[in-house]
Amino acid sequence: MFPARLAAVLSLLGGALWIVHALLGGGSDPLASTLHFVGLACLLAASAVFGATLVKSDAVAMRVVVALASGLLTLSLIEAFRPADTPWYDGFWGVVAALIGGISLLRGRGNASGRPSAGAHAR
Repeated sequence: MFPARLAAVLSLLGGALWIVHALLGGGSDPLASTLHFVGLACLLAASAVFGATLVKSDAVAMRVVVALASGLLTLSLIEAFRPADTPWYDGFWGVVAALIGGISLLRGRGNASGRPSAGAHAR
């Protein structure tokens, strides 16, 4: 599986888990906590995998640094403005993540080879 496709699947899965968490009303019961934690792990992994694809060199250390920075940036964007006791906040970010992952999966369906089908680099 290509890294970009893996990131899209993880984003879609994490977003769906957070949407279910919000629909259940949030809370701190074991099911809601598990949904929130696994969804967060999926979203952080998705952003780290996507961040690693931004580096086009063979320097593994650079890919690791950019992947960690991407994951931490995602975590900071989600957690920086979190209001107290609002399950809709996670639901909002879940919808955003699911839309991004779903659109990315749909856009990648027609081009399975990984090469651009049009443009200057299509040859």
